[in-house]
Amino acid sequence: MVNKYVIYGVLGFFAYSYYKRQQSEVMIYYVNRLPFNYNGLVVPAVGVFIKKSERNNKVLLEHEMIHWRQYQEEGLFMLPKYLLENLRYGYDHNKYEIEAREHESDYCKYSYTECIRTGISKTANNPKFRS
Repeated sequence: MVNKYVIYGVLGFFAYSYYKRQQSEVMIYYVNRLPFNYNGLVVPAVGVFIKKSERNNKVLLEHEMIHWRQYQEEGLFMLPKYLLENLRYGYDHNKYEIEAREHESDYCKYSYTECIRTGISKTANNPKFRS
């Protein structure tokens, strides 16, 4: 039997997520580190996280804001769909990522990890990206 408080918590989180999707304003957090050496990251229903070293990187912020818009359009269903895209096609060919790479060259849209690691990406330069 599932504890009723677990059910209330899950329902509350879904309600909160729905509320956050309706808001036009997103919380942006500047942090020292992110997992997998990412430079930016969206946590659905919470906000956008950017490394402090990338605080003035407008292209990276725009990239993450596209992910936030994707979340607003699809809700929490975006997360399993995003993960499934990664499993099927890999990070570099994930349709959600490709859409967010609108400022990149055609080559970097599909070879993003290499472009970030070698410094030819417009979004960021990070030799340790995803390592």
